[in-house]
Amino acid sequence: MLDRISDRTADGGFRPPAEPTGRRGHLAVRHGPVLAALCADELRERHPRLQAAAAVGDLDALKTEAHALRGVAANFGLCVLAERLLALEAAARTDDREEFTAVLGQLPAEVAQALVALGQEGA
Repeated sequence: MLDRISDRTADGGFRPPAEPTGRRGHLAVRHGPVLAALCADELRERHPRLQAAAAVGDLDALKTEAHALRGVAANFGLCVLAERLLALEAAARTDDREEFTAVLGQLPAEVAQALVALGQEGA
């Protein structure tokens, strides 16, 4: 069930995008190329920071980066990526290294798909 005020489902997930996904650049059309490029820049900048924080076991940095990037992803309708980042943030908060390692392994593919949706895959 979707809470219309918070755009969250009853289980805490994010509302799925209203338009079909998978089309190259569909989020650039929806948000405009300038905002899509800014979102892509955030993805390219923060994803390596997440990986670096995890590599050295810096859970505070991992939580901070996951939270910030989750907000960007959610605002741009990158729902699957936002869900993964929420799981990563929760795993870092509880020091569940097995879970955050598993989620971190999924992020490169999710980031790549997000870049395609933003029309920024080769940029």
